[in-house]
Amino acid sequence: MEERIERLKMWLNGKAGPFLIEIWPTNRCNLRCIMCGTWANRRKMEEKGIKFDPLEEMKNEVSEERLLKLVREAKELGAKEFLITGGGEPFIRKATTLKLMNEIKSLNLFGNLNTNGTLLNEEDIRKIVEIGWDMLMFSIDAPYSKTHDYIRGMKGCFQKVKENLILIKKEKKRAREEKPKIAFNTVLSNKIYDKVDKLIKFASKVGCEGITFIPLIPYDEEARKIELNEKQKIWLKKKIRHLISFAKKFEINTNLDELDFYISPDKMDETILKEIENSPKDLAHSACFEPFLHFLVKADGEATFCCMIENSPENIKEKSLEEIWFGKYFNEQRRNFIDKNIREECKFCVFSQFIRNRKIREMLEFSSHTI
Repeated sequence: MEERIERLKMWLNGKAGPFLIEIWPTNRCNLRCIMCGTWANRRKMEEKGIKFDPLEEMKNEVSEERLLKLVREAKELGAKEFLITGGGEPFIRKATTLKLMNEIKSLNLFGNLNTNGTLLNEEDIRKIVEIGWDMLMFSIDAPYSKTHDYIRGMKGCFQKVKENLILIKKEKKRAREEKPKIAFNTVLSNKIYDKVDKLIKFASKVGCEGITFIPLIPYDEEARKIELNEKQKIWLKKKIRHLISFAKKFEINTNLDELDFYISPDKMDETILKEIENSPKDLAHSACFEPFLHFLVKADGEATFCCMIENSPENIKEKSLEEIWFGKYFNEQRRNFIDKNIREECKFCVFSQFIRNRKIREMLEFSSHTI
């Protein structure tokens, strides 16, 4: 967090490069998760008679050559961290993703990757440990096959992920390496709320060091099937203190102390504006800091600063990273967020991002620098 603060302070002197580069190699996926925003959009398109075509999707993806060039451009602009994730599973484009990971580490940059964990094999794991990749974040939604497989839409996927987690643990031990660190992303659902303790135990067993619990964003009625009801929220809230202590016992870091069960996950725009309603219009009190820190490239090359933003006019197939980052679109977004003119998409802001923005504001206000 301190590095992000220092990067924001650089804007006082005019401008600064992005701190984090997020790359989506693909929107294609081998799973069909019930709460996935990508699949929710596809369901809406199918209702209109437009069927998803993975071959067409593949044709529109950014070339491997351009993605590798982007990594080098980011290094030149002072980027410090990379996140490989996406609207799909990065290892669908396994060869390209592994090359990206290798390029990022060859430039001594921090690398994080989100995965469903089902497409890795022993050779991939050996390579990932060998290059010194920093972090792998696995999407794990339950400590059992039945529940996880139901949410992820494929029978047998939990067992495959479990096997790969154990393989990573063994390979790290064999190579005498501590990296990659392993973490879980877990959507809080009505299938897991009363099994958090069991998930913590499972995490400890397979070498996971942290769990980020993500409030469900109900993109459509399909996702609402696993949404917590009020009774379940109350039950979980009463258990939070015990679960935090339980996680510490197993040395698992979590964000349980940050969860707010009464913030509507589909009305985050109202929550954001309420948070800053009486603050001045300056950088330190911006509605969001992502346009100053974060450069995101979607699978088709669309360039923006947040996974929720749609229809950016910028594309890295047509321009360099530097041209886009310091160009009209990003500058307009920065000004809008300082002026508290937030976007419609902000209603679906990820809760962890909302908390991160809050912490940044607090740290900037505490800083001796006037921003």
